[in-house]
Amino acid sequence: MNRMTNTSEHSTQAIFSVCADADVVQVATSAASNISGAHFAGEFHDYITAERRPQFSPELKNASSCVALIDFDRDPELAIETTERLHQIFLKNIGIIGVGSELDAGILLRAVRNGCTEFLTKPVSLMELTASLNRYNDVLAVDPNAQSSLGRVISFFGAKGGVGTTMLAVHLAIFLVRQHGKKVLLIDHKQQLGHVALYLGLKDTQYHFEELLHNADRLDSELLKGFVIRHRSGLDVIASPELSGSPHEATSLEFERVMDFLRREYDYVLIDSSVAYQESKNALIEQSDEVFIVSTPDVAALRDLARLVENLSLSESSTNKLRLVVNRSTATDSITPEQIEKTVRFPISVAVPNNYFELLRAINDGEPISPQRRSEFNQALSRWANQIVNGLDAAEPPTAKKKLFSFLHS
Repeated sequence: MNRMTNTSEHSTQAIFSVCADADVVQVATSAASNISGAHFAGEFHDYITAERRPQFSPELKNASSCVALIDFDRDPELAIETTERLHQIFLKNIGIIGVGSELDAGILLRAVRNGCTEFLTKPVSLMELTASLNRYNDVLAVDPNAQSSLGRVISFFGAKGGVGTTMLAVHLAIFLVRQHGKKVLLIDHKQQLGHVALYLGLKDTQYHFEELLHNADRLDSELLKGFVIRHRSGLDVIASPELSGSPHEATSLEFERVMDFLRREYDYVLIDSSVAYQESKNALIEQSDEVFIVSTPDVAALRDLARLVENLSLSESSTNKLRLVVNRSTATDSITPEQIEKTVRFPISVAVPNNYFELLRAINDGEPISPQRRSEFNQALSRWANQIVNGLDAAEPPTAKKKLFSFLHS
């Protein structure tokens, strides 16, 4: 059984152990307390393999860097496989320290080839482990690119149908690719007749996201290629099916495995989903770094928006991810941004001006509006993409939000 502590997610380095005895865990806990920004995140009591993969806590996924202490005494072969699996899961965002009573040269060599950076002999001293952790941090300080952060998952939900959620997701994905040069995957998470591929002028494919979830256990780069359509912009797309079959009821574990894999393949994974999918909605929100709820400034949409935000805000972890997007704003809106925020009791993060006729033409042509085109719509999308890439908090203080809307109401 695995045990991971619920410590602060603000620490920059998470240290954890795999199959380590109590003495090693005690030394690791003490060493973590000696290093600024580090904390001991807990223990895994089983080796991590393709067949036995635990659920990783948000603090491990979101840490600036991780260090794993893997005990080789119980089973050196499984310890080597654990080393390899952790490098696959965390990409380069992890340092691995092997510990053991006796390790022969053959095991040491294979472990190093699979990503183990250092070995400590039992009994592990506090001074040795602290020095080892400092050496790893020194490497990161000299070359921050020695580690690679994982990609981010961003999901989109409409307060109701027809508010333009898909169109915004498509254009934001295009801006991330063309304006920022990011590797982006856009997923149409609709059980049938989604519009992502249609808006991009792409032909439908045989395989869809529900099937990808169903194959979570064997997902690799080659399998992923069969699901992805490449748009000429460089954007990768997974389309929705033309006809609804028997939808696969994905488990939370399947969602986690697929999202963990896609984070290693892409800078950003954007998912156009629906609040109607109750079970998958909760799993998707859990795996998302940000959740954009799209509404329009009209009474019907705002009524549904208020109920949706209230429902999602019941979970503290969900509230921290929620971002409110008001689409199709105009200078003549009868409902002001301040009234919207008062109604839903949630700040507006992004405002997108109305651009209905140009977007309608883009839909008919199957070609999104170019980021190079000068318009208020493109300015809003550009700011939105900048917020995401630069890691800025989309929710701005009230005075700033008034400025955000000023160009719409001037």
